[in-house]
Amino acid sequence: MQSTVGTHHVESEERIENVRMGMWLFLSSEVMFFTAFFGMYIILRISHPELYHPHQLNIPLATVNSIILLTSSYFMAMAVHEVKKGNTQKLSSNLLITLILGVVFLIIKGIEYDIDFQHHIFPSTNLFYGCYYTLTGLHGVHMIVGVVILFILWLRAKRGDFSSSYYSPIVSFGLYWSFVEIVWFFIYAMVYLV
Repeated sequence: MQSTVGTHHVESEERIENVRMGMWLFLSSEVMFFTAFFGMYIILRISHPELYHPHQLNIPLATVNSIILLTSSYFMAMAVHEVKKGNTQKLSSNLLITLILGVVFLIIKGIEYDIDFQHHIFPSTNLFYGCYYTLTGLHGVHMIVGVVILFILWLRAKRGDFSSSYYSPIVSFGLYWSFVEIVWFFIYAMVYLV
């Protein structure tokens, strides 16, 4: 059971496992969701190879974004590590760095979209670009949700809501952020590089 001690919560192992299991179930549904879109992309690409022009995408910007997302995942992992140790100062710093890197990722993706639009590359251009915008757009929505949640977690961390005895929201969000990173690397490999 969960009890309140001052402003801090004490979590039971059962509650931590339930929260973690809930996040794994949610992520499993997200894996199925993205798998359907990756499957669609592969089938359409095999069926219409003449329509695919990955060389026209901005690979340097996508590579920079990959490095940014990988770096943000490191700081998210450090946040999980620090909250388990009860170091709320470092937790807050790591969440803030992860948040900033997430925002930078979204800004760069927006710049990439703007460059595409200037070159008259739209979702309606052909099947390849329709898939490109669908996959990167869905990933972007997941990034926006992640950045909003990160902002809330960072505010709560600054307030001192988390401790070594109450950390399940941070651990669960760490799983979500890792999932978003993994999805991006599938998109990066399949759409930009292959």
